[in-house]
Amino acid sequence: MRITKKQLARIIKEAIDPRKPRIFVLVGPPSVGKSTWINNTFTETQPYVINRDDLVEEVAGEYGWTYDDMYVNPPEDAQIGEADDKYGEVIPPPVWMTWAASVFSTVMEANEKVKQLFDQRVAGAIPSGLDVVVDMTNMNARARSGALKVIEGAEGVYEKVAVDFRFEGAEEVIVRVAQKRAEAARRMGKSKTIPPAAFERMFNAYEQPTLAEGFDSIVEVDNREMLADLADRD
Repeated sequence: MRITKKQLARIIKEAIDPRKPRIFVLVGPPSVGKSTWINNTFTETQPYVINRDDLVEEVAGEYGWTYDDMYVNPPEDAQIGEADDKYGEVIPPPVWMTWAASVFSTVMEANEKVKQLFDQRVAGAIPSGLDVVVDMTNMNARARSGALKVIEGAEGVYEKVAVDFRFEGAEEVIVRVAQKRAEAARRMGKSKTIPPAAFERMFNAYEQPTLAEGFDSIVEVDNREMLADLADRD
């Protein structure tokens, strides 16, 4: 197999001065450009990406559902024991779902599969030997602490980088971009809807990452101008 001069130079450099593997914890709401950043950053290597939404889509496909189906709740007047042909029986919610009066059994089953797949994905991060990207919103210090647990026990092996996607002042633009993506998904027979109220909760939950959280460095990414152009396109 032939290799380019650039690839050869990289191989020699890594042999002389091997760097630590890195974990990138992405920080920002949906539709802020995280996937684009991953594609643009990792042009020659493939990182180990941890993204819960990807697993939700995978499990939804197994059930013949859309992403939105994975989060359907019974109507407020639903009675325990009633059944829906698609979503299963109406059952009491688990203790941690303090906001729900009831849930659908098959929806809970599907989300348990997501949890199992997510746990497996996390467990495979260190053995992969690759740079790790935790591609979720990670909007506050508590969430980022959970993200860093991906490398628990090997913290000293990794260079820990927070990638902070700036969004302040572009909240309406981001919501519009998300709506356009949802419309495009519907045209393809899919459905992934993020209600404005959910965006509002994420925006309000944001805490700017700091080195005190355990990061070695923080990278800021500002896509606000690009997002504004995207939102304004017909």
